[in-house]
Amino acid sequence: MQLLQAQEWQYDQLFDSMMKYTSTYLQNVMNSLGVSAEQFKELFKKTGKIQVVYLQERIAGFFWTEKRDEVLHIHALIIEEEFQGKGLGKKILQTIEKEYNEGARVLEIGVHLSNNRAIKLYEDFGFVKVKELNEIGFIVMQKQLSD
Repeated sequence: MQLLQAQEWQYDQLFDSMMKYTSTYLQNVMNSLGVSAEQFKELFKKTGKIQVVYLQERIAGFFWTEKRDEVLHIHALIIEEEFQGKGLGKKILQTIEKEYNEGARVLEIGVHLSNNRAIKLYEDFGFVKVKELNEIGFIVMQKQLSD
């Protein structure tokens, strides 16, 4: 697995990938924020950091993070379908925790209630539910990081 900072020319492709896997519930998020898809795409491009995950010289996915005080919020962790179910999500989370945590004390991620596979992965990795956002069908999960 190789990680590289996303380049500007990749943003549209990565955004489209995120929409492919999350469009049904991401629309609720955009509605709650009062932004259009185009405005959300601008937030995607300008907020936080995006790391592209490569396997065998192919894009296997990406993660989008933003440091908020002592919390590193994971906006998205997207794994392309052909690379799912092979332990890549766990490897990415381990890498975020160890190498991309930006000195945070807490990792945080929002996950749609219907995404049972992701919820189980996060629970197995030590995340616990801290909040429900019923209006958009999400839960917020956090993991405390050791000093």
